[in-house]
Amino acid sequence: MMMFIALLTFGGAMTTLLTACSSNVDSPATSTEQGPTADELKGTWYCVYEASGSAKAEDGTDDKVNYNLVVDIYRFDSPNEGSFFRCFFDDLKQGPVLTQGILGYGAFTYSPSKEKVAITLTNNFNQEYPQAWEIGYGDEVLLAKGVDGQEIELELADKEMESAINSMLEQNGGDAEKYVADNYKPKGVDHSQWMKQLADTRLVADLSLPASHDAVTAEGWTPELMGVFSEMMAKTQDLTINEQLKIGMRVFDLRPEFLPGPGGSYELRCSHGISQTKLLVSDFFVLLKQFLATNPTEFCIVTIDLSATSKMKEWAEKFNALISSDQVRNLFVDFKPRLTVGEMRGHVLLLSKKIYTEKPIGGYCYNWTDDVELEKQTKGHITGADGVETPLWVQDFWGKATRAGKDDAVIRMLEAAAKRDMNAEKPAWVINFPSAYFGTPLSDSYRENAVSANKVTSDWLNTHNGSVGIIFMDFGGMDKSPSYTGLQLYETGGMQLVDMVIKQNFKQ
Repeated sequence: MMMFIALLTFGGAMTTLLTACSSNVDSPATSTEQGPTADELKGTWYCVYEASGSAKAEDGTDDKVNYNLVVDIYRFDSPNEGSFFRCFFDDLKQGPVLTQGILGYGAFTYSPSKEKVAITLTNNFNQEYPQAWEIGYGDEVLLAKGVDGQEIELELADKEMESAINSMLEQNGGDAEKYVADNYKPKGVDHSQWMKQLADTRLVADLSLPASHDAVTAEGWTPELMGVFSEMMAKTQDLTINEQLKIGMRVFDLRPEFLPGPGGSYELRCSHGISQTKLLVSDFFVLLKQFLATNPTEFCIVTIDLSATSKMKEWAEKFNALISSDQVRNLFVDFKPRLTVGEMRGHVLLLSKKIYTEKPIGGYCYNWTDDVELEKQTKGHITGADGVETPLWVQDFWGKATRAGKDDAVIRMLEAAAKRDMNAEKPAWVINFPSAYFGTPLSDSYRENAVSANKVTSDWLNTHNGSVGIIFMDFGGMDKSPSYTGLQLYETGGMQLVDMVIKQNFKQ
């Protein structure tokens, strides 16, 4: 196997992985009389095999990656859930090249029967699902199909092999000491009642509000076996919702995806794309309700967006039913252009990019753009239940090949926001995103952007007056955030930015 660079990258753990697994199957294993039980399957099954070809790159482009070695990994959880990973290797790459969907990774459900295990992929990356296939079982091996349809034998990993596989999946081939996020969480910071100092007559549009992009991504992941990839690709916060509320965050970017749940049901779960957190949407609103009951001087705003839901009609019905329910309906206020702090205290304003019913609870956001030019960013509007349109300005430049222009875009919107006419009948509401990723959609890409964008925003606020609207940030409350491998520490400046946004409300 021509894997010299990859072997050097992963060291002993990767060497163990490459030498311990059967490759192409010469003859089928003898079948057992009875099918496998869930307990017999539980664990990590893997095979390393040679195969040559190209696959779609993971970064969302049309680029292809070449490979000559593949590692297939099936992780079975009890009783019927698991995760599938397929890692491609190239002699010229210093690590696995992960591609998309069934040629990459995804969560699955499974059902064992005599000599067979039926697999149904229920969640994956940018692919249609469910997808279904079968693998055979016999003599403590699993018989599966490789990337090009060849038969392969999967064997159950022991503890040493499990460690090697984890090292490979995390792209962490060494035993270096890791940074741990808990060590960098703010100590002794309590801004639970910072809004108490605001006058009741102050317009909400005239405030500067710290906001959390993809707010729920520190609540843990489900299924847990997908956690390594969600930590790598989807995490934008290190603090839980309760921790964010305590340090002063008051606006939350919520992705209430409508996704498969237990027993074939569907549920609303807080997510970031296909990465599902452990927190149900109903529980998210309960957390806000509990916080506001304890701190009635405060209020929250929640923006709503989706990216992984395909059943939009069903999503709309379920989401509308949730926010209209007796459990939380009294929590919400209706949108109006000159909504005041006094009207908002103890409540939540919903601003949705997705339509879930004819008349919203809160408001609907239209013409939201990711364009870099200020002229196009000021074309949006918010419509309330009464149909009245109010200007909405949004700077949400993200996801391009490079971050060139991002910092300038943030500053242009800060300057425009500070110059608004707040005496207007319908003053512009402003949403400004220092948050973004550029290049590959990885958690560390969000961190890399935060290092610059959070600092640029803080520096501007330090020397300017005027309200600046909603400031969405990554890794809010974290001045330092460890990389997903724990091997690098990013100077994200997230606590400093929260403090600076709050202070902006009280400058003369």
